[in-house]
Amino acid sequence: MTRPKYRRSLRFDNLETRELMAAGGPTAQQQYMLQLINEARTNPQAAADRVTSDLSPDVTATLNYYHVDLNAAKQAIATSVPKPPVAWNPALAAAAQGHSQDMANTQVQSHSGSNGSSPDQRMEQAGYTNHNSTGENAYAYSSSVDEAMQAFLLDWGVADQGHRRNLLQPNVSSSGSFRDVGIGIVGTSGSKFGPLVITQDFGSRPNSQAQLVGVAYSDNQHNQFYSPGEGQGNVQVDAVNVANGAKASTTTWDSGGYALSLAPGKYSVTASINGKVIQSVTLSIGTDNVEQDFILTNSWDGRSRDQVVNSGNPTNNGPSANPVVTSAVKMMSVSQAPASSASAAPQAPPASAPAVNYNPSLAGNWTSWKAQLA
Repeated sequence: MTRPKYRRSLRFDNLETRELMAAGGPTAQQQYMLQLINEARTNPQAAADRVTSDLSPDVTATLNYYHVDLNAAKQAIATSVPKPPVAWNPALAAAAQGHSQDMANTQVQSHSGSNGSSPDQRMEQAGYTNHNSTGENAYAYSSSVDEAMQAFLLDWGVADQGHRRNLLQPNVSSSGSFRDVGIGIVGTSGSKFGPLVITQDFGSRPNSQAQLVGVAYSDNQHNQFYSPGEGQGNVQVDAVNVANGAKASTTTWDSGGYALSLAPGKYSVTASINGKVIQSVTLSIGTDNVEQDFILTNSWDGRSRDQVVNSGNPTNNGPSANPVVTSAVKMMSVSQAPASSASAAPQAPPASAPAVNYNPSLAGNWTSWKAQLA
């Protein structure tokens, strides 16, 4: 019977692929991870079901090696208090992409850059300044975006569940939770590193307006969830303040995603292509981000965009975004859980355990480790 074995190499390997961000927005894979992150935040039960289903032999062996109680982990995720979704942020994305590339180049998984930089320093250098909280998840041994989310939410080998806490933010109020995210995905040919190196950088800034976020896509897999390749770019999204008629507009990125900053109020939100309305809904915007997706394979409204936008009288052809449930738990201060705070790294295994190469230099980092079948 094969036994789980942790594989890790410090040698340099030539890079094969690199996820380049689309102009102004994420790639399809980054958009997919963004949707998974926001599912975990707004619908923890669905995320718990997703990350504990259809586990690969690799992941199962890893969970067994680290003695992860899968039922307990699923319950902890599922019962987390929902948090508002996070919005794509180009500066955080640049920081995350740069760190993933740095880890791929050096074949070292860490929250410290090869130049000694910290997550905060990298985010600030990328332009994400004046923040009041930040967090970083990093995983360098993933075979897919889905497996990376399993690693972050099940958080094997990390005693304090630092990755899970960054995603779900227990004991943090909605008003004090992260508002922005950037995701970096880099492919590497290293047989003992990668094949995907993934970084998630989170942050929030004081006095930021709420953002309406979401994705326009064709549900070709009929699962009511975005998959890479299903996104529709250049979808017009218009938001009209019902009280005063003020209008804000944007178009979806190539990935299908979008983000639109809005002042508090009640809005008629309309998605359209070439002047034809896909769907129009009424949403209430407060101080927290709100998510509204548009599924192009559902029945379309069909009216003229100008007619709907100018009338401010939408027809709801689908479920509108429900207000995100806010937490009554006292806000956790930044100093209590910054991304750079120490979090227990996996301990060296006992002599009777499968062979694992433990690097003590990684102690104190929120870093996932993976056991693989030999």
